Amino acid sequence: MALLLRIRRLRAEKERAVIQAHEEFARDVHDLVGHWLWLASVKSELAYRRAAGDARLRGDLGEALQAVRHAAHAVRNVSTIHRQLSVQGESMRAQTLLADLGADCSVQVDATGLPQEVSAALGAVVREGVTNMLRHSTVRTCVIELAEHEGLLRLTVTNDGVPGRRPQPSTGEGLGNLRDRMTRVGGAVRVTAGEDGRFNLIAEVPQKFPE
Repeated sequence: MALLLRIRRLRAEKERAVIQAHEEFARDVHDLVGHWLWLASVKSELAYRRAAGDARLRGDLGEALQAVRHAAHAVRNVSTIHRQLSVQGESMRAQTLLADLGADCSVQVDATGLPQEVSAALGAVVREGVTNMLRHSTVRTCVIELAEHEGLLRLTVTNDGVPGRRPQPSTGEGLGNLRDRMTRVGGAVRVTAGEDGRFNLIAEVPQKFPE
């Protein structure tokens, strides 16, 4: 029993150390990158105004300005995101971000009663799923759903992928990290991709949690 308690304590200490390292890294990123993103935003805004007579150039600059603003917003809030990672919070952030980019995102998530560790693990799944869909697809519709399924709590992040091309499931470090996080809370994660271009990131955990 004493050995088991020691192992649990060591695991908790390791988790706290990892979280602290993430927060310190986030603050460094904010300090180092934030200033340059702000300068890029100012310069892009100035160029956008000067391009009033060139509709095509103005359109390109407008897209660049929007991208810089999104990046600046993400850097500005990255420390908070690391400290307060939750499935509810990440789902709401995803809905706002995708709406800003012209995509329709439906969120059906009720995280009432979820242990913080489980909510954080599922939140990481949402964040990774949205990051991947923005990198690898032209997302038009997205559904984020948390529901009971055969005695499990299932989180599904679905998007419509790239029309005319079947999306390839990621096997990179991001998915491996998600599998590690879900394993620590007794769950699992997997991906599926259909011929119609739809891509699903699915995470499942037991519905009953230890006291």
